[in-house]
Amino acid sequence: MTQRRLTLATLAVLALLAAGFLAYRQFLAPAATVSAPASGYAGQPTLGREDAPVKLILFENFLCEHCKAFEESVFPRIQRDYIDTGQVQAYYVNLDWGAESATTAGLAGECAYRQDERAFWEYKRALYAAQDDHAGAWAGPANLVAIAESVPALDAAELRACLADGRYLSEVQRDLELGDRVGVRGTPSIVVGTQGFEAPSYETLASAIERELAGGR
Repeated sequence: MTQRRLTLATLAVLALLAAGFLAYRQFLAPAATVSAPASGYAGQPTLGREDAPVKLILFENFLCEHCKAFEESVFPRIQRDYIDTGQVQAYYVNLDWGAESATTAGLAGECAYRQDERAFWEYKRALYAAQDDHAGAWAGPANLVAIAESVPALDAAELRACLADGRYLSEVQRDLELGDRVGVRGTPSIVVGTQGFEAPSYETLASAIERELAGGR
């Protein structure tokens, strides 16, 4: 009897854990519907034509290994096929969850964006290319400045000063609040129209974009 009770209790605990995991993933299930915050995504880095019919929102973290994989294998194809062709405008939101270096990397991104919006996207690619550990040891101020030196449009000395005085920490916090309002629970999270996805494949995102281009059908 005692063994059976323990077995039933174990099963109950496992069921609760499974339910919790599913709830964690729920926002980004393919059928999840999300709403943009009342203020929209004004003030975020953008890529693509302002009048593009489809808006795509990237919620990422510079220390996230899954974000690195998405940025290297999926996003370049989305940019080539939809952003560069004027059909999609992308917005970037950094969520500095985790180590202190996640905040430092997020701040570096904000500093780059305030210098040159187009250069931000090149710097973002360089940051993910430099990511070599999830703990974030690579994302110290000196290395973040060194990475900026590889982006011609960025002033690395200005970025160093921006990091040193924490100039845009309020914007880093604003991104976190934006993610909370939208309901993001993991990275990378991608919103297309009103649909949310976690670490989607190219095919999943392309299908969602095509539906939006067809008027949501």
